[in-house]
Amino acid sequence: MRLRIAILMILLSVVRMAYAQELNCRVNINYSSLGNTPPPVFQTLQKDVTAFLNEHRWTNHTYDVNEKIECNIMITISDYNGLDKFTGTIQINQSRPVYYTSYNSPLFTFKEGDGKLVFTYQEGTPLEYIENHATSNLTQVLAYYAYLILGFDYDTFSPLGGTEYFRKALRVALTSQSSGYEGWSVADSKQNSRYNLIDALLDKRFENLRLGQYYYHRLGLDAMPKDPDGGRKKMLEALKYIQRSNRAKQNSLIVSLFFTAKSDEIVNVFSASPLPEKNEVMEILKEVDVANISKYQKIIGK
Repeated sequence: MRLRIAILMILLSVVRMAYAQELNCRVNINYSSLGNTPPPVFQTLQKDVTAFLNEHRWTNHTYDVNEKIECNIMITISDYNGLDKFTGTIQINQSRPVYYTSYNSPLFTFKEGDGKLVFTYQEGTPLEYIENHATSNLTQVLAYYAYLILGFDYDTFSPLGGTEYFRKALRVALTSQSSGYEGWSVADSKQNSRYNLIDALLDKRFENLRLGQYYYHRLGLDAMPKDPDGGRKKMLEALKYIQRSNRAKQNSLIVSLFFTAKSDEIVNVFSASPLPEKNEVMEILKEVDVANISKYQKIIGK
């Protein structure tokens, strides 16, 4: 009898692992700017947002527990009316494991402008997301970023592999157009509005950058533990893809986001290159990421 129970428990464990959800997202609700003694609603909000992101099934794919996508989301509350209305910002940090190592490579780092996140929330009311239907601004924003996180991750494992999830994020943005909440409008002139960000990610001019993500991670970083020289060559090829997107549309948020996540890593990787490769990398970086050029001087020992 005990043996049967043990076998059953093992089988149930295997089933749970086989159908584990996609995200392993650590959520932090920061309310320090409000002062005074914070009400317990913030702790409940943090638990509910964490459960919503990590327990919702965002794809039809099977994930093992160790395959979950690592991400961090911080929601900083700047104003609370004491009832159900919250105002603040949201910041996303996402990483991707590198094969044959314990290293996680930063992939997507983004923070919305101050006061752009406005939502209502009541303790005891479940957070629900229904595709193509705007139930609440909070769940719309969370679903939007969940799909962005998936899109960035899938792009690193196959060429343009994240398109399906970027399109889902676009549908969330379009569904939210009539809500009146900031960040969703097609007419918003700010590059970092939610609509403009996803619109750019699906812009043909940035397909080269997205292909660069695949070359950089799957063919480059993942190869480096066994073939450092070959991996670096693929990463250099990735930078050339990104250069093409930058020439198609200069000063874009999408290119800037790539280097926000990758500038330190690029220095670490290419500092070990032979001099001709260093010089080639520097010529590209001088063109595509002027903001970090002083940092890149370390590559050539300056």
